[in-house]
Amino acid sequence: MEPIRTVRVLAATVVMAVFVALTGGIVVEPASHAAAAASPTSLKAQAIYFQQDRNTARRDLAVASMAAGSAWEYTLWSGFVESWSTINNSMVMNSTVPDGLPKKGHVFVVLGSALKSSGKISVKFERRLKVTLKALKKYPKSKVLVTGGAPKKGHTEGEVGYQWLVAKGIAKSRIIVEKRASSTIGNAKNSMAILAKSSAYTSYSLISDSSHLRRASILFDAAKVLVQEKSGKPWGIQRLANVAYMDMKSAGKVPLADWSVSYTAGNVAALFDVTSGYKKLLADAPAKAVLTSVAVTSPTKVTYTVGQDLSTKGLAVTALYNKGVYSRDVTSTAKLSGFDSSAVGTGTVKATYSDGGVSKSASFTYTIAKSASTLALKRSTSTVKAGVTRLTVTATVGTNAPDVVPAGSVKFYLDGTRLKTVTLTDAAAGVSKYRFPKIKAKGTHRIVVKYSGSDVLASTRKELAVVVS
Repeated sequence: MEPIRTVRVLAATVVMAVFVALTGGIVVEPASHAAAAASPTSLKAQAIYFQQDRNTARRDLAVASMAAGSAWEYTLWSGFVESWSTINNSMVMNSTVPDGLPKKGHVFVVLGSALKSSGKISVKFERRLKVTLKALKKYPKSKVLVTGGAPKKGHTEGEVGYQWLVAKGIAKSRIIVEKRASSTIGNAKNSMAILAKSSAYTSYSLISDSSHLRRASILFDAAKVLVQEKSGKPWGIQRLANVAYMDMKSAGKVPLADWSVSYTAGNVAALFDVTSGYKKLLADAPAKAVLTSVAVTSPTKVTYTVGQDLSTKGLAVTALYNKGVYSRDVTSTAKLSGFDSSAVGTGTVKATYSDGGVSKSASFTYTIAKSASTLALKRSTSTVKAGVTRLTVTATVGTNAPDVVPAGSVKFYLDGTRLKTVTLTDAAAGVSKYRFPKIKAKGTHRIVVKYSGSDVLASTRKELAVVVS
């Protein structure tokens, strides 16, 4: 293990140990890495682990592997980890209440802080509430959710915050109270669960100290994912511009330190109840991911006619790592080869995907059938006199197959008797003519023209009814 990585993992382990001691958040997971990696719980723990390790390639592989069990969870986690990375890099802090927030459906969520031992409001909590008061005055139709438990002398942060705001003139009907949370994890889980109960809430802004808002934002994003996982339904609430008490002037301007990323990762693991699996990964990282095979689901269309292009609708190419421990959809990046629709027959398309210097392939079969042909007839005259007129019929063989010149023969019949066979040439481009002999008998006669077809074109025929007067 590299020295830098060793230091990071040891730091993460220490942070995690302290965190677990404080929260007691432990869930038992399977002991085998191979077995655990196949489960959604293990994949979540790995996504969090590799996020704190700043290994986005392995993080994304763990998230992509979720799709095998639940496309819904894959979608949720893909967005979540990208947002998490963005916050790790930088985050805008608003020292004043921003303009442009929604006038309807918006909630300010103010995060509580520990009360004094007497149960009275602390300086830290009060300064957050003062920021909240400004926000509520600027947006008089917005509501506020005050979150915090950790009771002191029978009083919770949520209740004390509620009383403070009411005393400052904020209507009770505008205040929502959450009074069970004992940490930022609880703030996020409980607050988002409350907001999810009503479709009236469509957006929210977090209010806290600037040194706290990045971790809080990540946890609230995670809590939104958790709500959707449990309900199985999308929830469109948006986290919008925060309002910060600027206790740290440089907050949000530089990437978070390793210890901070690791601590937040431990929080996220606890929120999703994967602490045990996350701890195991800190102690013993997963094996290197190696591409071991590729699986292909054939496209919807596997039968074509000559000249048609390959259709990839319904095609799915999946890369499998470590014999199926991980998987990802690589349909858009796999290379396809072997398709040829120039001749009738069967063939094989090979899908090849490469990663880490390893290439693997899988294939599916297809069939090429003859392309349909068309036959257009044109007569030299519409008036045919008995024993006088010699009618000329021009036959044009066509096809929708690109770059295919009709070959084969065209046969001309009169009243069931074949009179002429014309062999098509490339120069003729599918056009043939025949001048029929004079028809002596008056009445309706039947002219039939048949195209024999070729190696790549199907046969066809057409009739003309000729009235001889």
